[in-house]
Amino acid sequence: MNYFGTDGIRGHYGGKLLNDDFAYSLGCALGGYLNASGPDPSVLLARDTRPSGEKLMVALSRGLENSGCRAVDAGILPTPALSHGVVGRKVDLGVMITASHNPIGDNGFKIFSRKGEKLAIEQERLIESRIELSALPENSGPPPRDSETGKAYLDYVKGVFPDGFLKGRKVVADMANGATSGTSFQVLSHYGAEVFPLHHGEGAINENAGSEHPRLMQAKVSEVGAQLGIAYDGDGDRALFCDAGGGLIHGDKILGLLALDAKRFSSLDGAALVATEHSNSGLEESLRIEGLALHRAKVGDRNVAEMMRKEGCNLGGESSGHVVCSNYLPTGDGLYTSLLVAYAMVRNSKSLKELSGAISLWPSRVGAFPVRRKVPIEDEPALNKALRETVLGLGSEGRVLLRYSGTEPKIRLLVEARNRELADENFYLLASVVEKIL
Repeated sequence: MNYFGTDGIRGHYGGKLLNDDFAYSLGCALGGYLNASGPDPSVLLARDTRPSGEKLMVALSRGLENSGCRAVDAGILPTPALSHGVVGRKVDLGVMITASHNPIGDNGFKIFSRKGEKLAIEQERLIESRIELSALPENSGPPPRDSETGKAYLDYVKGVFPDGFLKGRKVVADMANGATSGTSFQVLSHYGAEVFPLHHGEGAINENAGSEHPRLMQAKVSEVGAQLGIAYDGDGDRALFCDAGGGLIHGDKILGLLALDAKRFSSLDGAALVATEHSNSGLEESLRIEGLALHRAKVGDRNVAEMMRKEGCNLGGESSGHVVCSNYLPTGDGLYTSLLVAYAMVRNSKSLKELSGAISLWPSRVGAFPVRRKVPIEDEPALNKALRETVLGLGSEGRVLLRYSGTEPKIRLLVEARNRELADENFYLLASVVEKIL
């Protein structure tokens, strides 16, 4: 596809792909798509804190309205709040205007079905086939505003866990100057935590802040003696964590400890966790010891959610910090994940370091390399030869994953093995081949 990637549409705002004219054209395409399935369609819109968000929202809504759709602006909200709102308001579609963890100059669109789920690839193809690039009409104005979507989401999150379960706990929360600036502090405080906020809306989204830059969060945890540190991404659908010593906890360890906690309290469906092909083999091994299976999906929280439905599981996620709990919402929510982690600490009377210690990961090396072109890997003989030789050499002692990014002009390489030397040696060997060819 020309526009949709692994997680919606992203690009540099004002560039050839991502601009106001494109947003208008996308709105027209979405309107045509919805009109084909029923009368009087309605669409709920939300955005993160990027300056370009409001302009894109106006352009998108104009395209929707010109195609016979009712558009409503829910304002600045985390992506999971939009997912919750789509279901609660019974609208036909939701569009989140965000570029997630990307820099402030980027923006994009995540699209949700009436069930609050990311659209399937087949649906994205249908929408893309309807996009005909057109200029945004002059004098385009904003759609009606809605304040109930955000309130309903907050009420929902505040009612999931026991009141006051975080009383006496210190929590550092880095909001990345993003969409959780208006939600996370409020909800964590509601549950009794003494919250030390960072990047709470006073600066540029994701700029030396949040999940992409967790060092300040780690340092603050050590400074104030907090029991938990949380760093959200720009649109709030994922979170990273550090323990009381300021040590960053790998996303696969978070997934594993949540699975073990859910098993312990009889709330894990399917006796399994869904993760992605990127998740560490040590996670799979640790779960197997506890009698649990690991199902692997392709990268992307949409793919995780699809496999969860297929395998009858209610917990899944990615090592990047996306966690999907289908009993709560059909998409990831960084705030809910942070509450879930904190609740596991409280009800097991253990620190995050102790809980995460139950998951032993294999040494790994990961890297992302810029590419000039995304040529199918199978069409590069030298690269394929190097891959085959590496896989054969590692055997059962390691694993290799090489794939193009779905959101950036990069190729990602993962090499893991039972010992560090083996992982490093094979990573650098393959990396040198990748850099020469692509």
